[in-house]
Amino acid sequence: MTSRFDAITLEVLWTRLISVVDEAAKAIVRTSFSTLSNEANDFACMLTDARGHALAQNSGSIPSFIGTLPATVRHFLRAMGAEAMRPGDVLITNDAWMGTGHMSDVCVLKPIFRGGRLVAFSATTSHMPDIGGRLRAIEAREIFEEGIHIPLMKLMREGRPDETLIEMIRANVRTPDQTVGDIWAQAGANELMEKRLLALMDAAGLETLEELGDELFARAERTRSAPCRTAPIATRCGRTASTSRSTTASR
Repeated sequence: MTSRFDAITLEVLWTRLISVVDEAAKAIVRTSFSTLSNEANDFACMLTDARGHALAQNSGSIPSFIGTLPATVRHFLRAMGAEAMRPGDVLITNDAWMGTGHMSDVCVLKPIFRGGRLVAFSATTSHMPDIGGRLRAIEAREIFEEGIHIPLMKLMREGRPDETLIEMIRANVRTPDQTVGDIWAQAGANELMEKRLLALMDAAGLETLEELGDELFARAERTRSAPCRTAPIATRCGRTASTSRSTTASR
């Protein structure tokens, strides 16, 4: 099937997507309360399509975060279902298995709607200055010692904050103002991405982002696999299978 996106149009759209997440990253740096975000850059911003497939991440993002954030979006889709999400909702979790594997990293997501239809997610992950639990998380013997556990839930419902959840977080961390302040900085960045993305979709006449995403994924895959097809057979890319005794590479 022929794509509707020529090379120039695709480059313009993708560059604008990157500019959206980069602007959101600058917003986190300017509005966060802790130095973990505004100095150490221990966070990431991302846009995904409605399926939870990554479209763009900020240029200075943490590699591990951009690897886990799309999976976190898909965990929310499986757990809640797109039909349970509404405009104005903000989702939150620090679940170690649904997020980054580290409970100090809080994921904040926002489903983005256009014309009443879910079209995308803005997503951020940020390392909190404190999440409760033991002072040295590496000494924890079980996950319950690492801090407060926030399951997959809504921080805001149709624009209304869950004050009970917010007070629960504040009561269980040593730096309530910084921790909650950083979470709200993430929520603000998500809202900024929503506004910029909807403006982009209006300007480009995009009803959904799936076709754009599929074209980006297809071109990335062709670029990745091209060297493997042209390399000499002795150095051709392949999968590595590891066992306890040896490591073998198969072409």
